[in-house]
Amino acid sequence: MELTRHQGLGNVFLIALLEDLPDDPSGIARKYCDPINGIGADGLIIGTPLLENPHNVSRFHLFNKDGGRAELSGNGLRCFAQALFMNSVISDLEFNVETDVGSRFIKIEETGVIENEFTIAAEIGEASLIELLKSDRFEESQVIRAAKVDIGNPHLIVEVENFDDFEIEGFAVRENEKASPIGINVHLIKVDDPSNIRMRHWERGVGTTEACGTGACAGVFVTSEWGQTGSVVNVHMPGGSGRVSIDQSITLSGPAVFMDRHTVDNG
Repeated sequence: MELTRHQGLGNVFLIALLEDLPDDPSGIARKYCDPINGIGADGLIIGTPLLENPHNVSRFHLFNKDGGRAELSGNGLRCFAQALFMNSVISDLEFNVETDVGSRFIKIEETGVIENEFTIAAEIGEASLIELLKSDRFEESQVIRAAKVDIGNPHLIVEVENFDDFEIEGFAVRENEKASPIGINVHLIKVDDPSNIRMRHWERGVGTTEACGTGACAGVFVTSEWGQTGSVVNVHMPGGSGRVSIDQSITLSGPAVFMDRHTVDNG
């Protein structure tokens, strides 16, 4: 089995384009996403043909590094698009792929201006506000307010006073215990101006990450609901900056970078 490795804004994915899902994709994800005994990645994406729907070029299956299945990933979708194009599965620059939460439109905006780097926009979908949370809901006094958002997967967006120093790991683990069994992605947010926000991320099944595409989209959705940002926002994350556009559907645009290629056992 050939795995290509890509990163989008610091999110690293292993990608395999296969005819069918392997017998144990979760085990393969745990094995090869391990940075010590495997290759190292945040997740494994497997693409399979989608013959029953000719409008979608491939089926997108995502498994986090702990083996758990994830519904969607904004940076994963963008890296997946790069893998499809580089492996000649597609030649068009605009196409749809099928995910666990429905069809998603992808547009390759630039290819190879910088070696191995594409600029890709991916439709993430519509967001819905699950719950607004007041600061007294949390034991941490630095929390200003928070919101739970569904954007195909669950997110907790938290505005805090001490953005740079807030201890996200323990906070996120406690919130995931409350959200069991499905869990929730946790994000800290700071609004710099109506066109720029900063975010830090903790993702279920992975831990602290350099970026989160769906989390960036959920963050812009929430700050828009709070009246803090406009319809196009630059989201600055430890791994890089992406652009989120809010219209009828939410879109994430940014770089996808091919890293390397590996041949491994299928299991």
